[in-house]
Amino acid sequence: MAASELRPDLRLVPTPAVRFHEHAERRRTVRLMERIRAEAVLRNPPIVADMDDGHYLLLDGANRVSAFLELGYSHIPVQVVDYGARAVQLKGWHHLLLQGASLNLRAAYAALAGVRVQPVPRNQLAQLLELRRVYAVLVEDEDGCWGLFPDPPTPEIEVHQRIRTLEGVVGAYEGQSRLERVKLADYEQLPQVIQSVEHQVCLFPVLHKEELLRLAAEGVMIPTGLTRHIIPGRALGINLELGFLRDDRPDADKQAHFQAFVDQLSMEGRIRFYEESVFIMNE
Repeated sequence: MAASELRPDLRLVPTPAVRFHEHAERRRTVRLMERIRAEAVLRNPPIVADMDDGHYLLLDGANRVSAFLELGYSHIPVQVVDYGARAVQLKGWHHLLLQGASLNLRAAYAALAGVRVQPVPRNQLAQLLELRRVYAVLVEDEDGCWGLFPDPPTPEIEVHQRIRTLEGVVGAYEGQSRLERVKLADYEQLPQVIQSVEHQVCLFPVLHKEELLRLAAEGVMIPTGLTRHIIPGRALGINLELGFLRDDRPDADKQAHFQAFVDQLSMEGRIRFYEESVFIMNE
């Protein structure tokens, strides 16, 4: 049995030491703040990678960390994983925009600097996205797909230019349309909900792990809801009462309290590793 299956690497770290790589989604953050304020319990720890400079790259949990910052918690429990491990994979989300048609996104994207909007066949979506030849693809309905290409054309889109353009792409609908993150195994089978003329989908290529590390080290954040990490052995359901983080006690006492909590979980046999895939009703 691997060490990660025996016990996850759970740590209590200073909340400001967690480095975001993407913006939080305000609607989700506010909802989470209300629950934490009412219950004072953390159900699932955010997942981070140690950057070896006193900071931790946030892989999953932007809204949880944002809630802790806004609620004034000096420390936050996290699960630390090895970002260099092959099992830790960086995938992506696409955005389902409910009632997005009212925003006239195609016109908004045509006005973005350095972007050429042109129709693309449905059977070319996978290649365009996997080879990262577009910034994004707007799917207006079952037949209308519009690629956002660099203008002038370039064989490879530089990562900073990609992020600057994606800020404009997501900014055109963020906060103006209900946004749901979706993943697609087959672009030929887009969500049936877009059969409604009111709903649209925005598809995105996937960033590379090396690019994400570089951007995070430079303090560059990407738009909300684009990255999705596959992380074996996630720690879920720790249900940690947070009152000890509100006490005016030294940081060393807070660390000791958290370590005792984790040790107790282990001694009681409450840390269990499951290989099965699961559905989680998210925070």
